Amino acid sequence: MLSLLGGIVGFLVASWLMSSRYLADPINLVYLTVLGLLLGYLLGGNIARRWARAWKSTIRKVSRIPPEAVLAAGVGTTIALIITVLLNSLLENVPGFTWYWSLLLTALLVTASSWFFVANRQLFNNRTWSPNLALPEKELGSSAKVIDTSAIIDGRILDVIEANFIDAKLLIPKFVLGELQQISDSEDPLKRKRGRRGLEILDKLVQQRSIPTEVISDDFAGIKAVDEKLVKLCQTRQADLITTDYNLNRVAALQNIKVLNVNQLSNAIKAVFLPGERLSLYIVKAGREPGQGLAYLEDGTMIVIEDAAEHVGKTVEVVVSSHLQTNMGRMIFAKLDEARA
Repeated sequence: MLSLLGGIVGFLVASWLMSSRYLADPINLVYLTVLGLLLGYLLGGNIARRWARAWKSTIRKVSRIPPEAVLAAGVGTTIALIITVLLNSLLENVPGFTWYWSLLLTALLVTASSWFFVANRQLFNNRTWSPNLALPEKELGSSAKVIDTSAIIDGRILDVIEANFIDAKLLIPKFVLGELQQISDSEDPLKRKRGRRGLEILDKLVQQRSIPTEVISDDFAGIKAVDEKLVKLCQTRQADLITTDYNLNRVAALQNIKVLNVNQLSNAIKAVFLPGERLSLYIVKAGREPGQGLAYLEDGTMIVIEDAAEHVGKTVEVVVSSHLQTNMGRMIFAKLDEARA
């Protein structure tokens, strides 16, 4: 297309030069037309690529505009134009009121009215007009969720989804699939086992029907680290991040990305035992300190029991004395229940 446009421009330039008698030989008309075609071909590729990128970027940004904002802007523009017509009818007989004053008045009214209605676009939200209206399940979801490699290998995200704690689209980047494949092909047996477990979890994520799951091809050529790509992807898509990686959690949070850490969720839903509560526990092994015994709850919470080392392999009654929250999870301290001993 641009090559043809270049040829037309070359032909027109050549025709003008010949009519102005700067060129006399008619063959120059052919030469300049061909030159225009070549220049259009050489320059057109780069221009077309830039135009395509700009167009895609514009479409992406426009697609993120909320429908109520578009409706509000349309209503504001319509009201402004109606007011402009009425004012023009009143001011057309005023001396000095010409078309450019009318144009300036229209621009000011349209800008002010559109800005006002867009700023108050919640008035055009169906939930504002009908607060008791039940929305379809698909509309209840918030931002899309991007899942990283650690959360996939961890596997607990499947249970979280089945428990209906996530109600938005799940996005799985292809560069995360590539990292999983590299781990599954590792020479280290442990890494290889973790990678294959991740691929199995991934298959189950794609097959589950609780929430829509999409494998996306978004990538960032200038970024090599997977964690940096995940942060950039969440910023680009305005999505949340699901991870179990503590460092990635901190980095993403510092860049104003909402992070759903499966470890934090697991710790948050563990049962809380207050000092004085009584439990019946099986002593698994002796603790680090002399006389201590260790027991575990069903959710994996470790309980350190004073003077219980001699009861290893037995079930005893204990009284909770305190608890401690650490980065690794919750730890409970207890002592033997002397009243039932």
